[in-house]
Amino acid sequence: MVGGLSYLFEMTAILLLKKIFSLTNVEAVTISYWIGLGVAFILQKIITFSNLDKRLHIIGKQVIIYVVLVLFNYSLNILAVDIFAKDSNVYLIRTLVILFCTLINFPVYKIIFSNKSNIIQNNN
Repeated sequence: MVGGLSYLFEMTAILLLKKIFSLTNVEAVTISYWIGLGVAFILQKIITFSNLDKRLHIIGKQVIIYVVLVLFNYSLNILAVDIFAKDSNVYLIRTLVILFCTLINFPVYKIIFSNKSNIIQNNN
């Protein structure tokens, strides 16, 4: 559900950025990507994992781990497309990587946003 909402939010942002601000496709996608990332973070934290902790040091740690995971996912996508899309359909490759990343990401998100996570919740 959160993934679908984030996707719809990002696609709507692209549309609005292009229509209202007359941005190019690349400009609109660049901005909407970061907007979508922020929306996904908030929705996963609050809706998926019911983590309502508002302490800045906790949110800061969550954001750092989340961004590292996003950079890993991005790199994996680029690498997979570069290696496999020459001989396969880019949409199929992208879809398979999304599915793979989702399977890997969910347990990591569970650790990031768990109200009992020792990684995030320590008193430092």
